[in-house]
Amino acid sequence: MKRKFMLAMALMLCAALAAGCADGNAMEDGGVALPIEGGTQVINPVESVENAEAFSALGVMIDAPQNAEDVAYSTIAGEIAQVEFTLDGHVYTYRAAKGGEDISGVFSTFSEEVLNVNWEFEAKGVSADIRTASEGGRLATWQEAGVSYSLWTADSVSDDAISSLVLKLVVMQGLADQEQKPAPFEPIDFREAGSCEADLDGDGALETVTLTTTMDEYEWAHVSLTVTTADGTVYELSVGEETWLTEIQWLTALQVVDIDPDDKLLEIVVSGDVCSNDYITLVCRFNGAELQLSSYEEPRYGGNCSGLRGQFESVQEDGTVVVCDSIDVLGTWSGMRRYMLADDGAFVFVPMPGELWQRTFDNLNDWETEYGPALETKAELPVTLDGSGETTLPAGTKLMITGSDETTTARFVLQDGRTGSIAFTRNADEWFARINGVEEAEYFVLLPYAG
Repeated sequence: MKRKFMLAMALMLCAALAAGCADGNAMEDGGVALPIEGGTQVINPVESVENAEAFSALGVMIDAPQNAEDVAYSTIAGEIAQVEFTLDGHVYTYRAAKGGEDISGVFSTFSEEVLNVNWEFEAKGVSADIRTASEGGRLATWQEAGVSYSLWTADSVSDDAISSLVLKLVVMQGLADQEQKPAPFEPIDFREAGSCEADLDGDGALETVTLTTTMDEYEWAHVSLTVTTADGTVYELSVGEETWLTEIQWLTALQVVDIDPDDKLLEIVVSGDVCSNDYITLVCRFNGAELQLSSYEEPRYGGNCSGLRGQFESVQEDGTVVVCDSIDVLGTWSGMRRYMLADDGAFVFVPMPGELWQRTFDNLNDWETEYGPALETKAELPVTLDGSGETTLPAGTKLMITGSDETTTARFVLQDGRTGSIAFTRNADEWFARINGVEEAEYFVLLPYAG
């Protein structure tokens, strides 16, 4: 009750301001002078603010439409957000506040006829009432997600003009109900269960996803991925002649994820070790007609390969897939890389533009261990130092490789914190890299490659 009284008082004061305060009590700063015994009390419920971001403290978010002029932002009694603007030559006052009270502050006499406009946005609708004042002004009011809105102009604008403007404002406020927005899909981890239910193809019906592991006569594991629809139809993942893709000996991830919420499809992720620390990740989709397997762009071979190399780590909020793998560049080290779906809509993953395999360190400060992450040069090493350009590092210099694209460049850090890159090439018939045409081993005391 107290809140309603304060809002009503604030709106009455604002109406007095708009009317010019005929009793002469209007103040130059916009306040209202009220006589009290022994002096004059100044009440100013309207406080100017810099921009629409200030309204976040009130729990609402409104702004002027595009192409509006003379935009001014303010709050009323610390509870109502107000935006005043001019559009197409007409002056408008746009307000919003939590609750269901009338916040318009307009006390004119209105005609009995009310124009009701409705808009449907997917599963929800918004309805606004538009009234005409006896002097010709137009007032629109509507509510959404526990917030009251009003739009007032003293001008005699047309039905189309006021209703289209209300629509613009409704769209701008994003149908302001954050609670009604669908929550992000939570990944389903079914590695232990081996089976789960999910609406994979967005048709509203649940499919059953099952991973089955069988052992052959040599005790070698083979996995089979199937999707069973509500009518009992079974779809099995086919890998063609690439049977090794299903020879996962140690399963590390089995999840249903949502890489792209806009496509209405979920993805199935199967990841594990096929043999001796050789990890693969299978990312699959069911489109209602078949179970599809993704491929990825492999820069080392200049083409696409089935699945996704490395061990699956996660799907990030931006839809990128993070994998971890062993990288053989100036030694063997563990690296992580982000992949994104190709822009052309194909079910192909490409490395994030401009990003490398980033080394994952657990001993970044270990510069002395013989088989640790630090490399030591035994000859002058041609490099490019960040901020300095091309130079050489003398024999006896220690550095750590921090990243690589596996084809042309390796990033490094020195003990003093300086960073740079090493350019290299690889011949098709050689597993090692060459720096300035010289075999890499000629530059380093030891390159710790895995056997």
